[in-house]
Amino acid sequence: MSNLDKTDELLRNFINEMPTLMNGKNLVEKYVMNFKDSYDIFGYKTEIDNSYKQFEGWLNDLFDKEKAQDDILAFNFGLYETEDSIQLYITGSKEWDYDDEDWACNNDYFPEGRYPNIALYNNLYSSLQDNFQVGLFLTIATTIIFANTYAVSNSTNFLEGKEFIVFATGFDDGDLYNFSKLNKEGITAIEC
Repeated sequence: MSNLDKTDELLRNFINEMPTLMNGKNLVEKYVMNFKDSYDIFGYKTEIDNSYKQFEGWLNDLFDKEKAQDDILAFNFGLYETEDSIQLYITGSKEWDYDDEDWACNNDYFPEGRYPNIALYNNLYSSLQDNFQVGLFLTIATTIIFANTYAVSNSTNFLEGKEFIVFATGFDDGDLYNFSKLNKEGITAIEC
């Protein structure tokens, strides 16, 4: 099994555990232990709470200013590398298909304020440069934790006028992970 396949498998198992801030830090610690190189999980665990507050503030402001249309079915929390950081962004789609990742390129919801400044992503860039597999896992896992936590606490921001919403994340040049589905009954992991 290649290193990327191992990271992919760990991420899929992580998704199935439905990580939020409540359990996510311990899950990250458990999964990071599967990598050969060690990682200072203590620094990560102390920084994730403050960075979640930045994430939550960004989405609250964004949805106050640019509410998603009622026909948006899925949100992609996309990621890409810049010169010295990792940039997170959000887009929405009127279509969703688990087996066809092209839906994430639709940009039916493409808000002006889609790019937040979240401190933890700057540090995750260093992890990505030092140990690609660990950095990749941590970046995607963090985005899943943030989005799931926000969806649990702020479901009305997503569900108003909708039957369900699907969430995905991944780097623009990599795999897309459909990780959870939110409906009136709550949020569930999308089986990987």
